[in-house]
Amino acid sequence: FLFINLTAMAAVVVVAVLVTFRWIDSYTEHGVAIVVPGVGGVQEEEAIDILSRHHLVGVVDEHTYVKGVPVGEVINQRPAAAAKVKRGRKIYLTVSSGNQPMIAVPDIADNSSLRQAESRLRAAGFKLAPNDTIEGELDWVYGIRYKGRELQGEELVPEGSELTLIIGGGNKEDADTLGVVTVEDGWF
Repeated sequence: FLFINLTAMAAVVVVAVLVTFRWIDSYTEHGVAIVVPGVGGVQEEEAIDILSRHHLVGVVDEHTYVKGVPVGEVINQRPAAAAKVKRGRKIYLTVSSGNQPMIAVPDIADNSSLRQAESRLRAAGFKLAPNDTIEGELDWVYGIRYKGRELQGEELVPEGSELTLIIGGGNKEDADTLGVVTVEDGWF
């Protein structure tokens, strides 16, 4: 009687384990994969539609600006095209925003030398056009122009814009004396 009960219990455990593994395989669709279609360069709505036809879920998780890419176009996807994934998997999309980021121009007018101003503007991501020279102290920055308009304070301009510095032309004598009054320039 004891041997029959032990055999029956072992058989029940083996059957339960086999049924459980079989159920897990069918539930998780083990070995079944969908190849992710490439949706780069496609408009957002169309990309989500293509993914849903392949039993995948398209999710826009980021908008970013890329010069020359139309608004709403898919720039990147994760997982990448041709990856194998399970049915219902989320595919994360990066979409072009079309809005160029705006950056505040550093306040360098009337408080920076040419070298300091160029360094700060380049570090902020701006491009520099040839300088405009006016009468004033040599290599002193008197202003900044963007598209022919002089900027005031820390105005916002598109990232990567080309700026023109308005600098003093001075003359070599003024730069050498550094403003020190000599006997020749004195009271006579």
